[in-house]
Amino acid sequence: MNIRLSRAAMGILAVAAVVLTADHSWAIRQGLPPSADEWGLKYEVDVQDADSDTLTVGFTLADEGRLRPIYSFDVVAFSKQTDNQGGRAYDVMEPLKLKKAADGRLVGQVQIPKKFADCAKIRIISLTVDGKRQPSGGVFWDIPVIKHWKNAPVTTPDVASPQKTKVRK
Repeated sequence: MNIRLSRAAMGILAVAAVVLTADHSWAIRQGLPPSADEWGLKYEVDVQDADSDTLTVGFTLADEGRLRPIYSFDVVAFSKQTDNQGGRAYDVMEPLKLKKAADGRLVGQVQIPKKFADCAKIRIISLTVDGKRQPSGGVFWDIPVIKHWKNAPVTTPDVASPQKTKVRK
């Protein structure tokens, strides 16, 4: 069976393919600037030791704030090395699957390797801010994981002991 399509039909198919895949291919997201109220988000983060090599990152969302509706929640950690264009790969990329609790809040947790705790973030992605769709493909808000880990190793800068100086009068 031989099916031939006219040039107009081929053009319409090409345009339809571009339009249908545009949501994914044009997703260049912008980081949100600091905000005193953290964009109206009401959340809790609980980071606990799971075992000697992993952490459990718990997240509870009470209010989506100005980012309503939120597109996704992920725990990410980027590699320190960049490619020739300045991009970085993920060392950790775990989606936070939130489920509705009895009190109406959304809760979820994931486990990540401890060695990435210092650079891991909970990344909240929204396609809207204040109810307005963002033309850039969306925005993201990062919450550092290390800030919420109560048993985080304490790192102090190497400070040389003060040298005794002789003062002559």
